[in-house]
Amino acid sequence: MLKAIIFDMDGVIADTEPGYKIATDEFLREQGIITADDYQDQFIGITNEAMWTTIINDFQLPFTIDECVDAINQKRALMEKENGLHPLPNILGLIRRFHDANLHLAIASSSPMSEIDRIVDLFAIRQYFSAFITGTECENSKPDPEVFFRAAKALQVKPEECLVIEDSNNGLLAAKRAGMKAIGFANPLFGNQDLSTATIVVSSFTDVTTEMCYQLMQD
Repeated sequence: MLKAIIFDMDGVIADTEPGYKIATDEFLREQGIITADDYQDQFIGITNEAMWTTIINDFQLPFTIDECVDAINQKRALMEKENGLHPLPNILGLIRRFHDANLHLAIASSSPMSEIDRIVDLFAIRQYFSAFITGTECENSKPDPEVFFRAAKALQVKPEECLVIEDSNNGLLAAKRAGMKAIGFANPLFGNQDLSTATIVVSSFTDVTTEMCYQLMQD
């Protein structure tokens, strides 16, 4: 029985993924490094620490993880100042409808809590959620299921009573390993993710209804 919806944040609620990629590409170019267009696809859904551990090792960068993250955040801040930061189309209405249907809602994101707080306050959606879980406080990053187990525990529901909404292969694998069904969001403007482990894949949140979510949990 469906009792809770757990949302990823980046690429599901907030349209942050392109900004991360652009800033990282720019930072690497400054170090004389040009990567393949799909190089960063592997990092969607994982923590900054896991991402930059890999990048630093791949290219032998003379920086710490914190130095890399700070540089990227500065570049993203400049981009957001120029262009703003926007929610994914139709996601805020969907969050409100789930809340009105008395479903328990949580965000389980690989982003740090400071970023989760910033996004939910910017979009004025804090009141709809009962729990916020950051992967930075987990021992293991997605695709490990730890962040989703923590979300279910915080919501006081069983993992099998949760439905996850994710946009990344790493996130969907984590949901599957947690024993949760999942909606895979195929963002038509960004990413080339393997969403084959999703229970269902959608390319627009207009395709997601409360009734559909209840039906998914029964199948």
